[in-house]
Amino acid sequence: MSPDLPRLRETVGRPELSRLVQRLRSRLERGRPLTGVMAFPNASPAERDAMNRLLGRAPSQGNAAAVSLEQLQEKLRRAGICPSLREAVELLTGPVVDLRAEREALEARWIALVASTAQRISTRPEYARWLTELQEGGLLRRYGIELAEQLLMQAVEVLARLPARGIPLAELAALATGDAHALDPDRPLATLVIRGAALFGIERWDDAESRRDAWAALGVLCDELSAPLLVFNLRAAGASPMSRALRLHADAGEPCFLSTRQLLRAGPAFTLESVGSTVFVCENPSVVAAVANRLGPASQPLVCIDGQPRTAARLLLNRLGSAGVRLHYHGDFDWPGIQIANIIIARHRAEPWKMRASDYRLAASGALALSGPPVAASWDEELMPAMCALGRAVHEEQVIDDLMTDLEQRAQMTSKP
Repeated sequence: MSPDLPRLRETVGRPELSRLVQRLRSRLERGRPLTGVMAFPNASPAERDAMNRLLGRAPSQGNAAAVSLEQLQEKLRRAGICPSLREAVELLTGPVVDLRAEREALEARWIALVASTAQRISTRPEYARWLTELQEGGLLRRYGIELAEQLLMQAVEVLARLPARGIPLAELAALATGDAHALDPDRPLATLVIRGAALFGIERWDDAESRRDAWAALGVLCDELSAPLLVFNLRAAGASPMSRALRLHADAGEPCFLSTRQLLRAGPAFTLESVGSTVFVCENPSVVAAVANRLGPASQPLVCIDGQPRTAARLLLNRLGSAGVRLHYHGDFDWPGIQIANIIIARHRAEPWKMRASDYRLAASGALALSGPPVAASWDEELMPAMCALGRAVHEEQVIDDLMTDLEQRAQMTSKP
């Protein structure tokens, strides 16, 4: 039989029965059958009257009401109004989606997506942890299944090309996805892929500088020519262009700049034989200029990070450390300088170079007052109290003579047979 929509609206579609209809729809959406008794413990008088008339029964007492769904469906069918209760609900409220079945189907898609991605990266078992963390951390689900499917397919294409050897970020994105901007910092694909940097020992990627470091750890260049690193008398082994350039500059006693691009693309090779056992690291370029002017080729190797260590500095110091070279660091005696020193000493296992409380007390005679919140020195618990007590900042330029003597004395010692 065909449903009689006008009569259905007159009987079941009345405003007093709207709560009944909505509960019927909610049950269908949860995948439950329209059977049994549906109770309304706090039914209004209008609702109770409408339900009683719908089922053809005597008026009920109290606030409760109940409807037998089998009885209601039979009433509608025998009256020629609608063949089924489900069809009646859909005619009054629109098509019903089984939300439970929909959720189950969606969950099946997620499971299949992770399984297919795991299969695609099966030749790179190191990426299994990356996929697990993406799944367990909930990051994928934020994008929805449609976008997540696309992003994971592209991410696998990117990861298949990593680690790289000095490929620009835009070039990598274009090769893997066809979109040169797909790995820009504000794109979701970059958010997924950059987490693979953790597999290479990178712990942070929550700001621009740490993201550049993370990409560099993967052999990918961001701002490859910006923020070059200043080095002096640093010799490298091998016949690469940069190795030869470093030796030429060292022979001439001239400072040299190293970019991230040069370090990642066929960069210089460092050995204890070529470099020596020790490299000194300073914070300010003026120190390098003064050492070059006074000592020239006689100085020990010197690296200048020029403030907060950027990607090129981190790459070079990591390579020197991997070659077994001992790093000795000196910076400004002010609170930002102590913070930088903490980073260099912790990250690269450098040793403090004339950076102890006794060194500070000998040099703290200037007029420049310390400012900002104090920072504890990880290598000397007496340094922060000493700086707070004297309240003076000591910049590297004030102690160049002391640094110079140390570099020169060490150079003379290492030059003896």
